[in-house]
Amino acid sequence: MRLIGVDTGGTFTDAVAVDGHGTVTVGKALSTPGRVEDGVFAAIAGIAERTGVTMAQLLSDTDVLAHGTTVGLNAVLTRTGARLGLLTTAGFESTLAIAKANKLYELADTDLHSPTRWRKPEAPVRRSDIAGVPERIDVTGSVVTPLDEAAARSAIRGLLESGVEALAVCLLWSPVNPLHEQRIRELVAEVSPDTHVSLSSEVAPRIGEYERTCTTVLDAYTAPLVTSYLRRLEDRLREHGFRGDFVVMRMAGGVQPVAAALRVPVQTLRSGPAGGVSACQRLGRLSGRSDLIATDVGGTSFDVGLVIGGEPYSAGTPSIDRLPLAVPAVDIPSIGTGGGSIAWYDPALRTLRVGPHSAGAAPGPACYGLGGDRPTLTDAAVVLGYLQHLGGSLELDRDAAGRAITEHLAGPLGLDVIAAAEGILTVASAQMRDLVRRTTIQRGHDPSDFALVAYGGAGPQYVGRYAQDLGVREVLIPGLAAEFSAFGAMSSDLRVSVERDLRPCWLRDAAGLIGSNLDEITPAARQQLGGDDVLVQRSAGLRFYRQLNRIDLPIPAGDVDDAALADLAERFLQRYEELVGPGSAPADTPIEVVAVGVEAVRPVVVPRRPPLPTAAAVPVRRQHAWFAGSEIDCPVYRWDDIGTDHRIAGPSFVESEQTTVVVYPGQSLRMLPGGDAGLTLEHT
Repeated sequence: MRLIGVDTGGTFTDAVAVDGHGTVTVGKALSTPGRVEDGVFAAIAGIAERTGVTMAQLLSDTDVLAHGTTVGLNAVLTRTGARLGLLTTAGFESTLAIAKANKLYELADTDLHSPTRWRKPEAPVRRSDIAGVPERIDVTGSVVTPLDEAAARSAIRGLLESGVEALAVCLLWSPVNPLHEQRIRELVAEVSPDTHVSLSSEVAPRIGEYERTCTTVLDAYTAPLVTSYLRRLEDRLREHGFRGDFVVMRMAGGVQPVAAALRVPVQTLRSGPAGGVSACQRLGRLSGRSDLIATDVGGTSFDVGLVIGGEPYSAGTPSIDRLPLAVPAVDIPSIGTGGGSIAWYDPALRTLRVGPHSAGAAPGPACYGLGGDRPTLTDAAVVLGYLQHLGGSLELDRDAAGRAITEHLAGPLGLDVIAAAEGILTVASAQMRDLVRRTTIQRGHDPSDFALVAYGGAGPQYVGRYAQDLGVREVLIPGLAAEFSAFGAMSSDLRVSVERDLRPCWLRDAAGLIGSNLDEITPAARQQLGGDDVLVQRSAGLRFYRQLNRIDLPIPAGDVDDAALADLAERFLQRYEELVGPGSAPADTPIEVVAVGVEAVRPVVVPRRPPLPTAAAVPVRRQHAWFAGSEIDCPVYRWDDIGTDHRIAGPSFVESEQTTVVVYPGQSLRMLPGGDAGLTLEHT
């Protein structure tokens, strides 16, 4: 069996393949904005070249190809999605404009400093492209006002004639009764059968008008772009001989069949970063660590996620560009600090800044030699002697990096080029460290209780800096650090979810309600995967009385009786304190059940890698690098030469084909039995 995982980032596209013997082969290529699939095939071609076969032979022998993509996310962030029309219940056309005035997720960082002048998030649909349709369904699902089909047809025609490319439909109480939304889709098909239609009752069947509307709008906004991309990619894969299962990473974790991703594209928005957190979860499971901080330094961003008690930390109300989502998602805060982030002089503050703008893949950092002339974090690392190449074959131009830093930073700041480069790394590392603190401490978690995992192409270069002073007890660097998100997609189980919101009910009285609703939605989840090897995982969404956010907990197989409810209540209190902090769960407050869910799962088995040798490594060369203002002659080791339990003292460098680990003075690196590395920091 052969598995391939592919992840497209802002700078590089990574691919990783594992065959039935556990042999791992990687491919890497510069991402190709505008034609993302070209970068995907370039990375896969790298795997074919390294395994000595043609791409057709490689793909024909591949059973599963898993893909993590941010095509939809980039469209939202850059506002380059489809022109969108929204059909809603008459009288509720201003739902998006009104939004919610008391929600912190609507505040950008700059708004926090100017609370009297903050603006609500800009919806990706024009006010003139929102139409109300006379109809009304109440909270019980009863039809109060029948759908006015003549008015609906008129609204549909008006939107399409104005140039709308996709339609979102979000009617009141459609999660309880989707009849009117389904009829509107039929009416659209009569007028324009090729127009994409997103129904809130299918995209986000959750109670909460504003969140459900935002989610449905984002689904329709990204659908034409995402579906076009995935279909082009699938067609090219089939043309090259691929006959296996093409699956796409979900932002809630796990992968789904491409057909499911095409039905609900919003599930793919953060699928790339979710792959890295899924890989961390697997790493923790294999190494016996249940609490981890996932830190991903890519070309454009720094992402942080948590694994608590062996499960990824899910956002109570996830959001994209300040727009809330009513679908599950792994919580992954992000800042614009990556290897390609541009360093610049702020004349107002008279100081050095890093990010959030990035040089991206084109033209890239100055050291790439592809036309970039602005200094980046990678340029600073090159000037300091930490990097000589990227992606196995991309040689870096140190002189070009030095010129960019001198012209744009060293001169204005009155520094020499080495001091300016050191300043870039210091600022960037402080920004990364601050995001880790906000993701842990502000949520009631002590970083010293976690192991920190550093991955992404640039993670091993900077973790020795940003992990310092966090108090983490252990730093892990995966052997596939640069391809970790791609590996996470490849190693994730195939999952399809069906959930149903319920009217809040006391948990102690909900045995019949939970059981009957689970029985009703289980067949729909099973049907989407089919086969005898499908597992069914049931869950209930619980919360304390009058709270807004819920916690989803698994329900074991068997009858939902009083004993099962008591077990749910006990586990809810335990999980609440894991997420919020010890002593935070008020045991005397009633618990409500507000949702049930069923997830059909087909497990993916990834062959284990062969054991590493135990011989001590010797340096392959030496190179000069700058640490704290001093130039030091440092040994350079090859990752594959380091045997299990062998320890490398800093300052030194450990190079793999795809990345470089910088072992700073006072630190040491030890190779672990599974092919990953542990980094010991100076304070530990």
